[in-house]
Amino acid sequence: MTLELNKRAAQSYFDRVLNHGDMDCADQIFASNLAFHYPLGNLIGADVVKTYIQTVRTAFPDIAFEVASLIGEERHVSARWSLSGTQTGDFKGKPPTGKRVSLPGITWIEVDEGQIQEMWVSFDPTLLVG
Repeated sequence: MTLELNKRAAQSYFDRVLNHGDMDCADQIFASNLAFHYPLGNLIGADVVKTYIQTVRTAFPDIAFEVASLIGEERHVSARWSLSGTQTGDFKGKPPTGKRVSLPGITWIEVDEGQIQEMWVSFDPTLLVG
């Protein structure tokens, strides 16, 4: 049951939090001391990660993550995904370009009893920020 709960948390992260901006869901599935590692830096704390997600969603309001595969074992869930979105807002100091971006990525998630503790995200940042 725990593995299924952990996979549901990972799927909710992509579907509800990233795709729909559901921060109430984030409050349920993010551990308060969540560690988020990605090519543009490291973020510590659920509130910091939620603020970053809101920044991304503001810059790319039509952002869509599609999970191609979700594989789990005990406390670890890995997702292979692709995202697409149009930059209509400022992002990382770059003014809106109006360009559509598309890129693949992989996220390795450590989950404990349905709460995401740590994430390692891998993607080519030049495809996102140029």
